[in-house]
Amino acid sequence: MHFESTPTPSPSASQPFIPPTTPRLPAPRRPAFAPGGFGMQFQPPPAPGFGSAIGAGKGKEREDEGERERGMKSIEERRREIEREERAMEGKIEKPGKEEAEACYVPPPATLYHTATEPLPLLYSPQPLPPYTIAYETWGTLNAARSNAILLHTGLSASSHVASRGNGVASSTASKPGWWEDFVGPGKSIDTDRFFVICTNVLGGCFGSTGPSSPYPLGESNVRWATRFPLLSIHDMMRAQLSLLDDLGIDKLYASVGASMGGMQSLSLAYLAPERVGRVASISATGRSGLGGVGMRYAQRSVLMADPNWNRGFYYDGVPPHNGMKLARQIATITYRSGPEWETRFGRRMLSEKEEDVPRLSPDFLIETYLDHQGERFCLTYDANSMIYLSKAMDLFDLTAPALNSLAKRYASAYPDAPPFPFPSDPPSVSCDAPRPENVEPMGDVKRNERFIPTSKSAHLPELAEGLRRLKNIPALVLGVQSDVLFPVEQQRELADALKMAGNESVTYYELGGVWGHDTFLLDVQNVGGAIRGFLH
Repeated sequence: MHFESTPTPSPSASQPFIPPTTPRLPAPRRPAFAPGGFGMQFQPPPAPGFGSAIGAGKGKEREDEGERERGMKSIEERRREIEREERAMEGKIEKPGKEEAEACYVPPPATLYHTATEPLPLLYSPQPLPPYTIAYETWGTLNAARSNAILLHTGLSASSHVASRGNGVASSTASKPGWWEDFVGPGKSIDTDRFFVICTNVLGGCFGSTGPSSPYPLGESNVRWATRFPLLSIHDMMRAQLSLLDDLGIDKLYASVGASMGGMQSLSLAYLAPERVGRVASISATGRSGLGGVGMRYAQRSVLMADPNWNRGFYYDGVPPHNGMKLARQIATITYRSGPEWETRFGRRMLSEKEEDVPRLSPDFLIETYLDHQGERFCLTYDANSMIYLSKAMDLFDLTAPALNSLAKRYASAYPDAPPFPFPSDPPSVSCDAPRPENVEPMGDVKRNERFIPTSKSAHLPELAEGLRRLKNIPALVLGVQSDVLFPVEQQRELADALKMAGNESVTYYELGGVWGHDTFLLDVQNVGGAIRGFLH
C-alpha cells in the first residue's frame, strides 16, 4: 500500500506558524589551545559532506574552495576504502545486514511516505510539530479483515528497510538486504506469507521521516530545522505511527514488535492505545531507562557536541561533525557486544605483531581498528542531530506510574482540547488517539497472585507495575540477553515481573545466553527468531 507524500500546508495569515519549543543547548565550546599541541598551529584536514540527502553548501570556513575540493575525498570514495578494509579484516566482519546493533544501513534510494495532515502534539513542547512525514515500507499482504498487521519498531539508527522484497518500493531498494533480513520474509520468524509487516523510519530520524535535517517551515531554500527541532519522546514517535496506521485503515495490530529502542516503542504504543495492540514484544529493551545506558548515551552526545563542526547543530551548510560522530559511535559499539565476544573474535592480535614492528599509538590492536572502522562508517551514513535527539528520547523513557502521571498532567495542561495522554489508572478504553470518554472510572486495584515471587530485586518494581496496568490484557513477550551491557538482563527481568504484578497473565519471558551482547537480537536467528515465531504463531 502506498500513500503519496503531500506538501506541508503553509501557515495562513490568521494562523501564524509558532515553532515548537526547542531544547536548551549547552553553552558554546571553544578549544582552549590548538589541537596540534601547545604553541603549534594546526589546521585539521577537511571532512567530506554528509551527502546529497542533507545537502552541502558553501561553508563559512572555506577560504579556498578549489584547494579544499582537490584535497577532499568524496563519500563514495571513502566508502569504497571502507569496503576494502572490511575485506582485509580476515572475516572479522559479518555478512551485510548483520553489523552492529541498530545497523549502519545506507539510506534506501526510494521508499513509501505518509504525510500527516494535522500537527502532532508533543509532550515536551506546548506547541505541536507541524504536519510531518513518516517514511515506511511494507511486506506481505493485508487481509480483508485488516487483522494480520505487524508493526516493527527500529533501533536508534536503522532505516525502514528491515528486509528485501518490500511492497511498492523501488527495485534498487527492494533488492537490498535489510537490517533484520534473516528474521522477516516468507517462511521466516515473522512470516510475510501470513502477516502484513510495516516498518517506519522513526520520527526524528534521517532516512525519510521528519527530523532535524528536514526543511525548516520558516526557512528558505535548504534551511534545516537543526536544533530548532523540538525535543521528542518515545511516546511522540508512537503518536506519529498511529497516524500512519489510521491512513492504512488498520484499527488493531496483530502484534507490535521491537528491539532495543524499538522495544521501548513497542511498550509505549501498547500503553497509549491498548485496544489497538493484539500482542506486544519487547526484545533487549526496558520499561524505564537505566542510568548505565543514560550515562553511556550522554558520553556519546558529549563527544559529538564537543566537535567544533557541530556548531550547536547548524552544520548543514558546512562541514559536518564527523570526528565527534566517529568517537560517539566507537563508544556505542563497545556497548553492543561483550568482552568474551571480543576475546573470541579478535584476541590480543595487533597489526604490529611482527617482531620487527613497533607498537603504534594509532589503532593497532584489531579491536581498535574495528572500532575505528565502525566509527568512520557510521559518520558517513547518519545525521549527528538525529543521533542526539533519539538518544535523548531513549534517556527520557520511563513507564513507572510517577513518571507517567507527571507526563499526563503536563500534556493535559498544554493540550486541553486534544485526545489525552492517558494516566496509568485509566482503563484500556482511554486512548491517545480518541477523545477522552466522559465519567471515566479508574481501574480498580490489581489482585495480587500470592504465589508469584519476582525474580527482579529492583526497588522500582512496584512503580513500574503500577505504570503497566493498562497492558494487563495484552499478551507480552519479553526477551533478555545475559551478556547485554547496554540493556542489562536485570532490566528485562524487571519488565517481565512488573507486567505480571500488573495483572498480566500472558507474559512470556526468555533469557538467552551467548556472547553477542546487545547485538544478539540481530545475530541469533535460532533463539531470538524462534522465540518470536512461537509468540506470534
